Amino acid sequence: MTGSQAADVDSLAASIGYAFLHSLDAGPGTLVVPWVPVPRAELALRPEALLLLRRAGVAERLLVCAEELPPGMLGGEGAAGLQLVLVDSDGAWLPAAARGRIVEVLDHHPGARRPAEAPGARWTVEAVGSACTLVAERLFTRDPVLVDAGLALLLLGPILLDTVLFAAAAGRFTPRDREAAERLAGIAGVREEELYTELLAARQVLPGLSSRDLLRRDYKGGEAGGVRYGISSSPVSLRRWRERDPAPEEAVRRFREERSLGLLLVMIAYEEPGAGGFRRELGISAAGEQRAERLTAWLQEMGLGLRELPREETGGGREVRWFAQEAVEVSRKKLEPRLRAWLGGEVRG
Repeated sequence: MTGSQAADVDSLAASIGYAFLHSLDAGPGTLVVPWVPVPRAELALRPEALLLLRRAGVAERLLVCAEELPPGMLGGEGAAGLQLVLVDSDGAWLPAAARGRIVEVLDHHPGARRPAEAPGARWTVEAVGSACTLVAERLFTRDPVLVDAGLALLLLGPILLDTVLFAAAAGRFTPRDREAAERLAGIAGVREEELYTELLAARQVLPGLSSRDLLRRDYKGGEAGGVRYGISSSPVSLRRWRERDPAPEEAVRRFREERSLGLLLVMIAYEEPGAGGFRRELGISAAGEQRAERLTAWLQEMGLGLRELPREETGGGREVRWFAQEAVEVSRKKLEPRLRAWLGGEVRG
């Protein structure tokens, strides 16, 4: 049972909850475990996830991490009999041999694509704000008694974070998310706003993380039209980022080059007291100014409402440009499938 390559809190919690549900029907000798496709040490980059696990009473040792089962081994002979159930991801990031082991996909991303290597996999993609909403619904349908206070808290946290506490301006929730959260909060015995504030504070402080850590802690990559691309999501505003590192542009450029990316987007989403509510900022780094200009123009046409921020004299040059994103409802979940389609149709090399 695993989620996205970003191993974010929604993927982690949904994997644990769905693994529990699947374990109820597992045959003798079958082990169902949540798998986190990053090294165990990198869990420290996700303090909101660690906080939620502790609050829910889930021991980290229950998670199988990349050291125990590297992604490259999933399709090998040593993994005979292994089956993959994916939540919060369609598995496009997995090696082709591993995708052949997919037996089920439970996702909420509109751009999800059925894995060609696993044509018989059960396929469910439903447009809700959080994968944990889908898992909670299935648990409640099976038997509401299965959801105790700890599991309810574990599933509730990501729903609140992913929907920005049901902020209308963010446009990231459905009535199903709202209903699931209300039931979970009642079982967990917590106030939604208090839990959200606690998790948000843990996510935004991120003490001791370098610029590179901020870029890799919630990163997704892909390829389309012959172009390798990446999208890093950060909860730290550009202003606060500069307080940590006066020249984040250099870190963005190095990160893009290290991963041999044709382009890298840095999507910043944050909410700070006195900052006017939920906000977004966007950084664009591309191999070549012409590609960056074309991408920026396309993003404007798509309606992101980009307003370029004053350039700091940090050595970033034209390779990294920062914008305020007025269309705060456009998240990575909504942007990535459109970006993939655009690259496939308009960019070559």
